[in-house]
Amino acid sequence: MGEVNILSGGVEVLGEIRGSLLHLDTLKKSSAEQSQARQVLEKEISAKQKAMDKEIETTVSKRIGELEDSFDSQIDKTRGRIKSEKSRRDKTKDEKVSQRIGAETADQHEEIRSIKQEIKGTFTKDHIFRIFNTRYFFALFLPGSISDYLLILLTVIVLAGLPFGLYWLLGMENLWVLFLMYACELFLFAVSFFFIFKKVRNKHLAALREATALRDQIKATKKTIKAKAHSIRKDRDESGYGLESFDRSISELEAQLNEIVEQKKRALADFESTTKPDIVNEIRVKYVDDIEELKKQNEEAVRIQKEADDEISSITMDISQNYEAYLGKENLRISVIDGLIEIINNGGALNISEALEAYKKQIETKSSK
Repeated sequence: MGEVNILSGGVEVLGEIRGSLLHLDTLKKSSAEQSQARQVLEKEISAKQKAMDKEIETTVSKRIGELEDSFDSQIDKTRGRIKSEKSRRDKTKDEKVSQRIGAETADQHEEIRSIKQEIKGTFTKDHIFRIFNTRYFFALFLPGSISDYLLILLTVIVLAGLPFGLYWLLGMENLWVLFLMYACELFLFAVSFFFIFKKVRNKHLAALREATALRDQIKATKKTIKAKAHSIRKDRDESGYGLESFDRSISELEAQLNEIVEQKKRALADFESTTKPDIVNEIRVKYVDDIEELKKQNEEAVRIQKEADDEISSITMDISQNYEAYLGKENLRISVIDGLIEIINNGGALNISEALEAYKKQIETKSSK
């Protein structure tokens, strides 16, 4: 047809052109419908796939969580029993250690009780009130160690701060009151101190020095007790405490714990290798038929669309090669072709060329109105 000038043709040629254009429109509609159908099907396939994956993930997570919880519960119980048994062992050991310390320092404790009785005898013999037989009295009136001087320093700090503290707590504002409080405190303390210093400390100095020497013996003996107690507590030999039953029980429980941990590892490995695939397959079975059917429908839509697109391409090229050069691309429309056919059928033209001229005049006339 490319060798024939179609402009000299008539209604038959226009009919062929009209048929080609109608068929092209039909194919384009079919391609568009299949494209839309494919979009819907692909969304449905994606939704089904996501639903399946979600169910698989949720189910697997739940089952493995239940499996772990079961083992973790047993592990926690066993660890609790181990902790309880170790606590009982430690308590028993502490009791045995305390008993051993008491037994091995009994002589020193008896020595301290004897020295204390001797100090009381010294106070009684020298007619010294027992209220002065205190750590504070000896530190204040017969200091002999660093701790004694620290106690004196603490006393000074308390005496210096007490009036000011009362002054602040009571909300006083007159500084003369504060000075008066300091003066009264200093007077009372000085009177008391010098009274005791003269009537007790100086009057009974020999007896108090004897008591100080005895108190130093007590300090030395307490250091010996402390050293022995420290040595006993650091002694790693526990054979004398009768803790073997606890050790056996703890060892058995630790073996049970290790076995449970190993069982959990094996159970998780079995779950991954056997149970999980079974769960996945079971869930997939529920979805596979629907997904496969949707995929088949999608493949069919792809096939139909491809055939339509191929034919569209072929017909478009045919129209372009055979008609477009003669009629112009703007005239290759159903409405224009119908107009040309009507002009020829009504006797307004003998061929397509004349019909095109007449059609252009009709368009120009309508535009001018």
